[in-house]
Amino acid sequence: MSDVNAPDGSALSIAIIGVEDMDKSLAFYRDVIGLTANRCTSWQGKAFEALWHLPPKSKADAVFCELPTCKVGRVLLLDFKVSSRKQIRPAMASRMVGLVNLNFYTDNIDRDSIILESKGYTFWSKPTNYTMSASAGAPTEVVFEGPDGVPVNLVQLNDPNPETSVGRMAIYAREHGRTSTGYTPVVTTNHSTNNIDAAAEFYKRVLKCGVLINEVMDTASQNHFLQLPEKARTAVRFMKGNHMFGKIALSAPLNYDCEDLVKDQHAPNIGYLCQSYMVSDLSAAASVCTELNAETYTSEMDITMPGIGSCHTMIVKCPGSGALQQLIEVP
Repeated sequence: MSDVNAPDGSALSIAIIGVEDMDKSLAFYRDVIGLTANRCTSWQGKAFEALWHLPPKSKADAVFCELPTCKVGRVLLLDFKVSSRKQIRPAMASRMVGLVNLNFYTDNIDRDSIILESKGYTFWSKPTNYTMSASAGAPTEVVFEGPDGVPVNLVQLNDPNPETSVGRMAIYAREHGRTSTGYTPVVTTNHSTNNIDAAAEFYKRVLKCGVLINEVMDTASQNHFLQLPEKARTAVRFMKGNHMFGKIALSAPLNYDCEDLVKDQHAPNIGYLCQSYMVSDLSAAASVCTELNAETYTSEMDITMPGIGSCHTMIVKCPGSGALQQLIEVP
């Protein structure tokens, strides 16, 4: 199944991360990945409290990180100034349901892995080349422990063949630039589900995304670098909006158990909190959410967001996982 023609589809605009130490997070997203970090601001007020379900007088230091020429695959770092918060994901956990990781493309995965390891980042394995299928192609990937308990996946696209999905991604990435350190913005992010079909309907109908790749991952090499059981089978469905960056890699375990991150995946905790998407008509998107029984987390409201400015927004829980999805309409 493939449906990559999604000219109106919403790619991931922002991955929202609750941080433990802003300096350490910036040392990665700004200094290693090379995203431009905007000035740190204090985000507070009644709208902020309502959006994130926080008590009065709550606030957070906020830094918006982006490749200025690209309006997708950005990162919003939030350091909540509260007395108590918890780490969402246990260190080295690899079997999870919820918002899991961030992927960045690189042209030299072996060199970058050595550099990152020398900086103290812990890798799950050595870079692994594998074939998804004849039509999908063969990337090389490696996962390591990023800041704030968020795994980071580096991907090198080896195949420039426009007949494969990986080849088309490689061509697109070369044409759309890199950061000063040679990486891309967030090109893909894994959203692990209990029900991949229900989650896919959300991305198709609410965000108008198409299906780029629909595979079952079950090879020994794939399971090794993902730290899954040797005979694990994982359904994977890449959802693509109107950009080759900001893709969503939906997944679902087919024969193994996962830890549910979603119960703790909310402010003010530390880790991957929410995915944000731009929509042209928030009210229309909200109506489709109702049709899909996507539970409302925060009702429609006006707010000023770091890096975005004034906007109309709401947050819903994605069917199939319950992970938080923010929908944003900019006037």
